Amino acid sequence: MIPTVHNTQKRFFPAWALCLLLLQHADCKLQDASKSGPKPGSALAMPYDLENPSLIINLVSEDLREISGLSAADTTGRFCAISDERGEVFFIEGNAGGKIKKRVLFRDKGDFEGIEMVGKTLYAVKSDGKLFEMNAWRNPSTMTVEIFETPLKKEDDIEGLGYDTRKNELLLAAKGDPAQDTIRLVWGFNLKTKQLSKTPVYHIDPKQVNELVPYNQEEKQHFFSPSGIAVHPKTKDIYLISTALKRMVVLNAADGTIRFAARLDKNLLPQPEGIAFDETGNLYLSSEGKKKEGLMLKFNYQK
Repeated sequence: MIPTVHNTQKRFFPAWALCLLLLQHADCKLQDASKSGPKPGSALAMPYDLENPSLIINLVSEDLREISGLSAADTTGRFCAISDERGEVFFIEGNAGGKIKKRVLFRDKGDFEGIEMVGKTLYAVKSDGKLFEMNAWRNPSTMTVEIFETPLKKEDDIEGLGYDTRKNELLLAAKGDPAQDTIRLVWGFNLKTKQLSKTPVYHIDPKQVNELVPYNQEEKQHFFSPSGIAVHPKTKDIYLISTALKRMVVLNAADGTIRFAARLDKNLLPQPEGIAFDETGNLYLSSEGKKKEGLMLKFNYQK
């Protein structure tokens, strides 16, 4: 106990005691901060419970076993899908067990990785960055297909196609090599000028993703490699998924910083490659079936 002296003496406070009090105060502030809620990058902050889908649809059609892209269609509850090796768009009824309601064939062969519906127009992308625009597709006799070449190459390995309403541009996500930690790139394709951005519109550092969601004992030492991309209809955040490591990353659309990162359950999604949202913000993920049927899962938006 610090002694009290009167009048003729000053009150002394030992330096070591002052330091101790300052340290205790700082520790209390840190503890308070740790209780203030989930931090950016925390899976707890993600507005979806990725371990508990509200709906699981088995895509029984053999044509959808290798589903590689997903997009919301212009009818509530309906989605567009595309699979590897063939230029054919499938319209899936989400409320009817994944039944195929319509097919639109625009190319017999091709390594197609993404599909996106913008207004009444369909867009598909190949792994080499070549874009296909389909209009008047409801009637095969009147459908027109326009092809847009881009500076991208096969080595860029485009795997995701999304649409940013704010900029009226398609987003093309390049996969990269899962074994390398090089920066992952997202390009923009302006739908007014029909030109690819001269520089990437978003960059993702896979090492930062690994810091936010560290490896577990069962995972290969791979890195985040985008396999799908979509824009949230409410927040406008950019959502990307990766088959490698089974990860989801959410970017702030304004500055490209990572807001959240989370692990995807490999038992639910053995090979996640498609991502889309409905108009209310519910999340849909599709996965290729490894020797099984393709899958589409719904995750309710937790506002």
